[in-house]
This record gives sequence, structure tokens and C-alpha cells, in this order.
Amino acid sequence: MHSNSILNQLLTLLLCSLTTFSYALTYIGQSIEKDSKWYKQQGPYIITIDLSIYKGATLEIEPGTQIFFAKETFMTVAGNLIAKGRQSQKIRFAGLNGTDWGGFVFTRDCNDYNPTTKEGVCFEYCRFEGSGTQPTHLIQSKGCKIQIHACQITHCYTAILLERQAECWLSNSVIEHCNRAIDVKNTSIATIEKNKMTGCNSIRLGGTTTFKNNILKKFTGQGRHSGLVVWMKGGGKIRIINNQFIRFDAYAFKLEKTSNRSTLILQNNNFRHNHSNLKLSRQYFNKGNFSIKENNFFNYRNHHVSIFGPKPKNNSAPLQLAANYWGKSSLEKLIKNTVDNSEAPLPKLDVVFTPLSTKAN
Repeated sequence: MHSNSILNQLLTLLLCSLTTFSYALTYIGQSIEKDSKWYKQQGPYIITIDLSIYKGATLEIEPGTQIFFAKETFMTVAGNLIAKGRQSQKIRFAGLNGTDWGGFVFTRDCNDYNPTTKEGVCFEYCRFEGSGTQPTHLIQSKGCKIQIHACQITHCYTAILLERQAECWLSNSVIEHCNRAIDVKNTSIATIEKNKMTGCNSIRLGGTTTFKNNILKKFTGQGRHSGLVVWMKGGGKIRIINNQFIRFDAYAFKLEKTSNRSTLILQNNNFRHNHSNLKLSRQYFNKGNFSIKENNFFNYRNHHVSIFGPKPKNNSAPLQLAANYWGKSSLEKLIKNTVDNSEAPLPKLDVVFTPLSTKAN
């Protein structure tokens, strides 16, 4: 009787094991012209062509589904893509056997995400895996409004590119080991909140962007533009508030370009253990409305502030660094250790510091 019980238990374990590792394969070799749904039990799905979701069609992906792209293939979305996983059943997108793949392109004809109704193009609890240098743009929106929530993006060149009046809501997500985590072009809009970005090289913000409550850690210092770079060629408003900048190998924040119609606010952020905290263009730091206030610059490995670029002929006003906490540096030491790399002959340092005696909230 006892031996029969053991035998039954072994048979049960064997059946469970076979059930766990049995799966189907579904090959996708044509574009989606009508409403479709992909199911976990019918996956993994293998995309063998450059796939399009046509305008008016919806593709819905069930939680836990795995999707693999054949070499250099990509997906273009002119309709609607709903990929809503769960915390315990993430939807996975990757190259087949780790190969290079082309990511997602969302066109202006897509079914725009609506944050009020919570309908339209969206990714929730998804994992995207690049091959290192590919996809060049894993998620590229050309005028589409998309939501990305609680997702993970790893090992690509650019994780998210927004252009041509695109809009994106990115929240509670993780971006790791991508050269550029986010690129918001002028005329586009982004709300980027409560994300973690680690092991990347840069973020570039233009257009109108709210960037708050994010943790940025261990960014590399490769190339001319690393760290969080503001590059505003036109109007727009960028608010960088309540973020953590930790262990950047070069500059944590870089002001590259603004215009007279730009508004830029850098407020209530914490800077810790960075090579340098601020790199500011002398030519542009007094263009538009630029405010750096109530930040905590706890320490630095090289210097707090670096100035670069030519001085405008028609603008001699100094940069006013309003009340910020600069760690234990005295005002004299702060001025002495601020580096001016402007064109020779070097002009007088045009920075006015107003230190806070205590840390900002």
C-alpha cells in the first residue's frame, strides 16, 4: 500500500512536469488586418516578417505570452496594440535565439492612448530584451500616444524615441543597459514618473516633458553627450523634479541648448557620488526661463559645476544658481572648484551661487 502511494506520487509529478514544459509554436507570417488575440497557450509566437497592424485593427496579447522576432524583423502599428501582462505573468518580447531585431514603430494613424478612459495603445507588465546594440529604437513613436507601465527594457541602443508630436506616459518601469534610455524630440510630450534607469549612458529631453520621482544610477560617460541632456530647439517646458542622480561616470545633468521660448526647471533633485553634477552651456543658460533651485548637491568626485561654450555677445548676465544645498563646500571653495571650459581667452566666471544652509525637502 505504501509503495503504491509513492508510485502514484511519482506519476503525478511526471505528468505535471510534462505539462509544464509542453507548448505550441505559432508562426506569424502575415500582417494583421482585423481584430486578433494572441494566447499564452498558443505561444511562443515567432514573427517571421516585418509585421504591420493595419489601421482599424486591434491586436491584444494575453498575459504570459512570449513573442520572438526573427532576425532584423520589426512591428509597425497603425492600428491598436494592447499588451497587458500581470506582475506574475509578464509578456515577453525578444529576438529569436538572441538575434538582432527591429523593435516597434507606432505611426500617427495608431489608436492613441487615452489616460482618462485607459484605452488605446499600451504596454503593461511587459519585458523587452534587446541584443545589445539593437534595436536601434526599441519603441519608436512617430506621432502616436502610448502608455508604458510597469515594464522592463534591457540591452538596446535607444529604449524609447518620441518624435513628430508623439506623446508618452512612462511609469513604474525599469530601463537597463541601453545607450540612450529616452529621447524626447522637440514638439513631443512625455510624462516620465517613478522609473528606475541603471547602466545607461544618456537621456535626451526636448519638447514638453515632466520628469519626476525617477532613480538614475550608474550612467556611463561615453561620447560627447552623456547624463541627462536638455536639448530644446524650440518652445516647450521641461520640469525635472524630485529625482535621484547617483554615481554618474561623467556629468549627471547637461544643459546643451535652449531657446528664448523655453522653460526649464531643475528642482528638488538629489545628486550623490557623481563625477560632476552640472555641465552648463554659457551660450544658452540665460536663454528662456531657466531655474536651478532647492536641489541637494551632496558631493562630487571632480566638481559641482562645469561651464562650456562661447559667451553670447549680447548677453552678459551671470547665471543665477538660486538657493541649493552644496554639501559641506564653503562658498569660496564652491567658486574655486567650479570649472570654466569656455573658449579662450577665458572670461570671468559668470555664476552666482546662493547656498542653502540646510538640505532641501
